[in-house]
Amino acid sequence: MTPNDDQPSNGISRKSFLQLGGALVAAGVASPFGAGAASAATASTSSAAATAAAAAAAVAAATPTGGPIMNDGRFPVGLFWPPPPTETTVERYREIAEAGFTYVHGGNYSNSDVQITTHMLRVADEAGVQVLVEDPDIKWILRNMNVGDPAQPNTISEAELRQRITAAVNRYAPSWRAVGGRLHISSGSGDGSIGWVADGTAWTDYTFAFDTQPLRTGAGGYAQAGWAFRIKDERNAYVWLLSTQGAGNKAVLKKAVFVNGAPTVTQVALPYQLEEGRSYHVETKLSGSTITTSIDGVVVDTTTDTTYAAGSAGFREAGSESAYFDNVVVTGAGGAELFRDGFDEGLAAWRLPAGSGYSSFAGMHLYDEPSVGQLPLMAKAVTMANDAYPDALSYVNLLPGFGAGYEQAARDLDSAVLSFDRYPILANGEDLGYFENWAQVRAAALKHGRDSWVYIQSVGYANHAIPTKADLLWQISISLAYGCKGIQYFTYWTPDPARGEAFTTGLITVEGKRTRLYRYTKEVNADYLAPLGKQMLDLTSTAVQAAGVASAPAGLEPFAGDALVSEVSGDPVVVGRFVDADDRLHTLVANYSRHDRARVRLTLPSGAEAYDPRRDRWEREGTGTLALAAGEARLLRAR
Repeated sequence: MTPNDDQPSNGISRKSFLQLGGALVAAGVASPFGAGAASAATASTSSAAATAAAAAAAVAAATPTGGPIMNDGRFPVGLFWPPPPTETTVERYREIAEAGFTYVHGGNYSNSDVQITTHMLRVADEAGVQVLVEDPDIKWILRNMNVGDPAQPNTISEAELRQRITAAVNRYAPSWRAVGGRLHISSGSGDGSIGWVADGTAWTDYTFAFDTQPLRTGAGGYAQAGWAFRIKDERNAYVWLLSTQGAGNKAVLKKAVFVNGAPTVTQVALPYQLEEGRSYHVETKLSGSTITTSIDGVVVDTTTDTTYAAGSAGFREAGSESAYFDNVVVTGAGGAELFRDGFDEGLAAWRLPAGSGYSSFAGMHLYDEPSVGQLPLMAKAVTMANDAYPDALSYVNLLPGFGAGYEQAARDLDSAVLSFDRYPILANGEDLGYFENWAQVRAAALKHGRDSWVYIQSVGYANHAIPTKADLLWQISISLAYGCKGIQYFTYWTPDPARGEAFTTGLITVEGKRTRLYRYTKEVNADYLAPLGKQMLDLTSTAVQAAGVASAPAGLEPFAGDALVSEVSGDPVVVGRFVDADDRLHTLVANYSRHDRARVRLTLPSGAEAYDPRRDRWEREGTGTLALAAGEARLLRAR
């Protein structure tokens, strides 16, 4: 995928390797209450990196999910080369959302530095668009540094790379997220971060009840789950913590009264150790100046304190502390329920801590078009990003014509997707190698359980024509016939021709004006791709065939009838065969031509249905005759 934002390196650049003098800064171990509550802990670079690695591995207990892009019920529709930094505004990103895009990649200097990247995420938060982040530091390291080979110049260790990737992910990822019907808090600031029920600021006497599962911060590290009540703000509140930091690793209830960020801390020993993987039911009852805390129905502490008389309830973690919370119930003094949350509907009811990341963060775009020799490094980087934040997509895009590289990448890169780019709309026809390229990606993705994604051409450039609406439809339809699960547009904003790659027209001009391609894309995404793609997300590809094609290109099998479509006659089409989870047959019939309409006659069983994307509904297909516009496809299924 081109173009590339990378600038030529001059020796060991990127601000002298991020001003590290050839060695990475040692990671500090966070005190549970920040610098003011306990003596600062220190560690060497190697031990800190090992602790960070172990902590990440402890959090990453589940297989990577693919993150919000792949789990919000919509078909993923992305773009590359978004508005440049000076045009990265809420209005511009709402324009992206209005055109039917669900997420954006970097490019167009949006990844020039961390400040620009975080501004992009803030804007995307407000516009409701997800972002696959290209972190400038990680991008530079992966392109310019040797990893794990001290015999080579400009080398860092794998532990140092992990530390850098973890730090980059933590810059952007939301530390509060609803996962599987629970709140997971993955980190906080060094001094601790408090979030609370937004509507509870006037509460006085109440009982705050919830379930919590503290998670260890690393191999043998402590586990700690914090909750807060009568919260005035993040620096002024009561904070109680269920912790493993008692003598002999016994559990303790730590009690901190924060005033202007400074805590007064006491603690109560508990007669047991916390069990890893277990949830504990906590209730804290506030009645005037009396604070009574129970764990699993047993009163463990009664405290008298007059510092705060009113305020909301919530949770708090510091540094690398992490915990799950669930089944929140707040009950007033008279027994009336004030608030309840099982975290099945997101976090809209909560005021999240300052600096708690960006809801638009969907994962890391780690690398574009690696060589085969770089795939082992890509595999390590993907695993490290997964470990740092498993509920996101760790993404690498592959070259066109990568051959056996697709199989190697699908096998070795623990990413939910196998993505590639190939732009087939040429100035003098179409690139028929597109079919074979798709066949190779499809085979590798199916074998290793990856979703196949593709970039489609939405810009004119050297020896490539400016696509028409039919060209967009054709690329989408052929890709869907091969089982594609994500479509990405290359490009959105038109790259400046001064880059030397002869770019002409994308969806938005270099100057920021909408083109006809923007209008075409908006129509195609809304009326065709989004509804049709959603229907196909849960289907599994079984074959891709050609019917009526005089000389089918490599990558297409000859037509073979089945119980859904037993015969095809008429104009040339591509026939994608699928089954759903119940083994019900589906067939996508795609026009082989991006220029001419196609009329085909199908032999179908009684009761076969066809999907109408404009109406978003299935209808009985009684005639078996399909009229397909140039580039269009129709999805059929058995009754």
